[in-house]
Amino acid sequence: MTMSWGLISRRFRLSAGWMGAALATLGLEPRNAVAQCALCRDAVAASSTQTREAMNYAIVGLAFAPYAVGVLAVWLLSPPLRGHVRARLKRLTKRKAEVRL
Repeated sequence: MTMSWGLISRRFRLSAGWMGAALATLGLEPRNAVAQCALCRDAVAASSTQTREAMNYAIVGLAFAPYAVGVLAVWLLSPPLRGHVRARLKRLTKRKAEVRL
């Protein structure tokens, strides 16, 4: 028995697509990650205190950049999520206004 894609709900197809993308991303190997860490470690060890602090901030910024891109993509590609967040924020601001009165 074959199942037509027309019979499968849109939500299931989207979920299957996201799961496939997540599995493909998890399957990638970060082969150069060890070399990059060694380069940063050597550069920090051979630099001044100010340069070390600046490099530490840069490394932390680079670590959070993929998460920021992911959150932005989810926000832009998911109108129901935006509506849900906006509704919750609206309820929260109403409650704060009521508490102040």
